[in-house]
Amino acid sequence: MFRTAPVVESAPEVPAEPSVPLSHLALDLPEPPVGWVAYLNAKGVEVVTDDLGRASVGRTDARQLFVEHRAAEAVKAEKRAAAERAAVEQDRQRRASIWGGVPADAIPPGVAPAAAMLQAAVGSRPRRRSVLEDALAGEGATFHPIQHEDE
Repeated sequence: MFRTAPVVESAPEVPAEPSVPLSHLALDLPEPPVGWVAYLNAKGVEVVTDDLGRASVGRTDARQLFVEHRAAEAVKAEKRAAAERAAVEQDRQRRASIWGGVPADAIPPGVAPAAAMLQAAVGSRPRRRSVLEDALAGEGATFHPIQHEDE
């Protein structure tokens, strides 16, 4: 019916080094927000067209992209581990600061639990040492003025 001359396309130049199509890189590496071509051009990596007409990069450049990706993942993993260690330490300190209360078997019969807890809290506060305790410790006496004698 229609006889037309066959279209002859010029064969693209085949690079000396085997190439990796960008579509294959996208299977293993997350695509940069600006796109592969813009990202690779910004890094100075030459994007070529392979014999099938696909955008491709050399194998050494692709290998370098994988090395950089693994290094970035290692840094992220280290940051996650450091954040986890910090969270565990903060949780340990928070739990250590929570007052444990008074065990139920330590409350004497006939005493209200609130009264027993208040008494335990008063007993757990640090107190001043008496003049006699200071003298016996051999550290000398410490003067603690009464609140209204400061003036």
